Amino acid sequence: MVEPYVFSLGAVKREAGNLCFWNQEIFPFEIARSFWITEVPAGEKRGVHAHYSDEQITICLQGKVTVELEDLAKRKYQFVLDDPAEALYLPAMVWSSFTFDANSVLLVLSNKPFSEADYIRNKVDFEKLQNGS
Repeated sequence: MVEPYVFSLGAVKREAGNLCFWNQEIFPFEIARSFWITEVPAGEKRGVHAHYSDEQITICLQGKVTVELEDLAKRKYQFVLDDPAEALYLPAMVWSSFTFDANSVLLVLSNKPFSEADYIRNKVDFEKLQNGS
C-alpha cells in the first residue's frame, strides 16, 4: 500500500519574489484533471471523502491548509501545506479532510477525469472497507 507523502517542487526564491515550478517527471502519474479551491472560510473543511481509484497531488498556492488522512489500514497522517514549493501525494483509498486558513488557495492535480462513482462520501462506507466488508 502506497502511503501519502510530501515532496518538493522546483523553486527559485529571491528578494524580488519566488518562482515555483514542476516538471511532469517528478509526479507519480500523468495529470488528467486539475482544479483549485478558493474562498473557503477560515476553519472550514473541504474534501471529507475518499476515492476508489483517483490519485491526487495537492499544492497550497497561498495560505495554509491542514490535511488529515486515514488509510485502509487505519493509519492516520497529518500534513500542513503552507509552502507553494511543496506538494502532497494522496493515493487512492485514503479518507481526506482539508481544513483551510483564511485566504488559502489549494490546487489539486488528478490522474483521472471527474467521476461521481469514484467518490466514497460516507465515512461509514469507508470504515466498512477498512474492516474488509
